[in-house]
Amino acid sequence: MDSATLSRIFEPFFTTKDVGKGTGLGLATVYGIVKQHEGWVEANSEPGKGSTLDVFFPATDEVPAVAKEETTFTAPVVTGGTETVLIVEDEHILRSMARDILEGCGYQILEAASGKDALEVWNRQASQIDLLLTDMVMPEGI
Repeated sequence: MDSATLSRIFEPFFTTKDVGKGTGLGLATVYGIVKQHEGWVEANSEPGKGSTLDVFFPATDEVPAVAKEETTFTAPVVTGGTETVLIVEDEHILRSMARDILEGCGYQILEAASGKDALEVWNRQASQIDLLLTDMVMPEGI
């Protein structure tokens, strides 16, 4: 990658992907985790030759603390509803996952793979839709 791109790779939501093809949270998340552990990341890149990311953590002589007794966590019961949710997501796997989770909680699901499709569903079934769950960056400019 060129130097202009390299200088922005740790910015949240920075991406070189086309609209609707994903967001740039990956390296910002890596950077945040490494900084929380008092480390740093060095990035090097040359167009046409590839990129390397070196992650560094501080050395320590501390001995890890002995693990305490294991505690049991009981997940709270999730109560669902009967409302209808319109899921708008261009990535099929994410849309399917959201559908499966919400259907498992009792919700009725309508789906759309784009903003244009969502508007068509809305025009046909607006009176039935209680909630819109949507991706923020969608293809087709909607």
